[in-house]
Amino acid sequence: MAISQLSLTDFRNLASTTLDFHPRLNLVTGQNGSGKTSLLEAIYVLCQACSFRTHQLKQCIRHDKSSLLLFGRSHNYRAGLSKSDKKLEIHLDGEPIKRRSELVRKSPVLILNADSFLLISGSPQLRRQFIDWCLFHVEHAYADDWLLFKHALKQRNRLLKTKQDLRQLPYWDQHLLEPSMRLSRLRSHYCEQLNSLMSEQTSGILENLSITLEYQQGWPQSEKLEDSLEKYRARDIKAGFTSCGIHRDDLRILSRGRPVMETLSRGQSKRLCLALILSALKLVNEKAPGQIILLIDDLHSELDESAQSMVYDQLDNMDLQLFISNIDESVPKPVAAKEFKMFHVEHGMIKPRKFS
Repeated sequence: MAISQLSLTDFRNLASTTLDFHPRLNLVTGQNGSGKTSLLEAIYVLCQACSFRTHQLKQCIRHDKSSLLLFGRSHNYRAGLSKSDKKLEIHLDGEPIKRRSELVRKSPVLILNADSFLLISGSPQLRRQFIDWCLFHVEHAYADDWLLFKHALKQRNRLLKTKQDLRQLPYWDQHLLEPSMRLSRLRSHYCEQLNSLMSEQTSGILENLSITLEYQQGWPQSEKLEDSLEKYRARDIKAGFTSCGIHRDDLRILSRGRPVMETLSRGQSKRLCLALILSALKLVNEKAPGQIILLIDDLHSELDESAQSMVYDQLDNMDLQLFISNIDESVPKPVAAKEFKMFHVEHGMIKPRKFS
């Protein structure tokens, strides 16, 4: 759901303020280091209870303060988040919640920035997170199965690391299997759907490159997961961790049967990353209720005008609330004719700006 209002206190270098947003398009301008990325981060943290810039949320607290506070309004809910050095509290409609997933479900949010272009060249974990983002917002049982899997994996790894009570390993193997196989089937199915969307709707961005997505399970293709867990148990005991399973899954990205990292230029790789992200947005937009919040941080420094125009054309057909940051105070050509709100950030001060 779109955020209509954001209040922030002691977040990064930003001065405490309350901002009213446009339901569709918001432009954020300011020089490097002014705080415009921090504003996007505050929106992300309010929706996710985590940051895209740091693994430790306490680093978002203003350097001379002991805690931060975020409060947001949508048309059908209110969310509040406070973080001190030792404690995180989340409230929905004034009531405390214990599970972060309750907040995350309210407003699907995605960040598009320079790190997004690591989707192809980066670790398999980035590609798993990419698939999981889609699944979390369109498959209601996904979060529950993920928690079951994580708990079983944690217990199995604890046994492997301590090398105590190893007779319990078959017990935790069984607890791993059911949620793992459900998650694996969903990942495989949604990889197929993304593959179809890529070929049907993003050919312009891809410049007619032939791209294929393949789900790669995290254990030998010829084996059942149950057999692999048993087969590699001795190796796992020696290593102290579980070496096969859905936590080792990957998304193979091929061009004419070869890994794209071997065939594509840097510019082509960037366009491919965009096509992947746009396809994921389309998929979630079609299947999930409510509006997606998309944060675009200084995309103009990464793409030429042609690629920018194609991206905005694709986004225009989706139900999104956009926040676009840019150094340049001029309005990007592809959105110049649309209604929007503009905010200028300077030395941590955020001010609404009328544009004429």
